[in-house]
Amino acid sequence: MVDKKLEEVSNFLKDKISFTFFLVFFSLFLISCERSFENFDKNLLEKKKELEEFNEKSNIRKEEILKSQNENN
Repeated sequence: MVDKKLEEVSNFLKDKISFTFFLVFFSLFLISCERSFENFDKNLLEKKKELEEFNEKSNIRKEEILKSQNENN
């Protein structure tokens, strides 16, 4: 009888430990994914800013070229 109770307690503890391990692992996985998306968003915003700056420089250069062409004509 005692052996049976000990086995039940042991199984219960094993299940609890397995469940706890699963929760910890799953939590770490979610945190990792969240950080990855945050980094992706940050990089995307940086690229957007670079593209906007490039576009501004390109427009300025385009105006300079057009102005130069008009002066030569």
